Amino acid sequence: MTSNGGSSAGSLEPLYAKIEEAARQAGSDLVGFANLSPMKGMLAGDATTFEFPYAVTFAVEIPKSAAVASLNKPSEEMRSAYKMCNKKLKASGDKVAEILTAAGYKARFIDPAQRVVPEKLLGPISQKAIASLSGMGWIGKNGLLITEKFGPRQRMGAVLTDMPVTREAKLIENKCGDCTACIDHCPIKVLKGPDFKHHPESRDLVIDWAKCGEYEARLIGDGSKPEKACGRCISRCPFSKTEE
Repeated sequence: MTSNGGSSAGSLEPLYAKIEEAARQAGSDLVGFANLSPMKGMLAGDATTFEFPYAVTFAVEIPKSAAVASLNKPSEEMRSAYKMCNKKLKASGDKVAEILTAAGYKARFIDPAQRVVPEKLLGPISQKAIASLSGMGWIGKNGLLITEKFGPRQRMGAVLTDMPVTREAKLIENKCGDCTACIDHCPIKVLKGPDFKHHPESRDLVIDWAKCGEYEARLIGDGSKPEKACGRCISRCPFSKTEE
């Protein structure tokens, strides 16, 4: 087992670089590293996730074509995009976990599709909070991670670990400003529009998750029809650049 206590930034950089390269080769478009200490006390579906002090986070772009298809109605394209992203995130997570384990560290992949409380779309731990703590982006009024490169058009995965994160992340403040596009275009009016800089005090202040979860379940259906996804809070965000 690697001794974690005496690691320095210089000695860990080659490992960080190896992890970044592996995640990108597996299909991830963005990669970051986060210290999870600010998340203590945050709502999580699985409290054992807080046993890990750090995380590697990675994101896969949702194609602009899928967002365009969802501008005015739920689409099969958006549901297919979610599944494609999840597949790439799983491949990235497996590779990252493999590298961390080989280096003597603990590693636990958090699948973005896993729901501990399905009716409220609650996963084991907030993927968005982890990504924002890495400096990847900010949490928008739509409750999603928004990045400079893709806006909210990405899905995230993470590998929790005890590998020290010695890089200091520069948090990105909320840049939504006075924009209410996601709120105005939500077909079921679940977005509440609170003001916050980095991360809302509670996920329930941002979205009526139960109502959103019910709508998602109806769009997925019982298998008798093609599955669809809403995605309006993604496609209507100006940072998605669907109007270009």
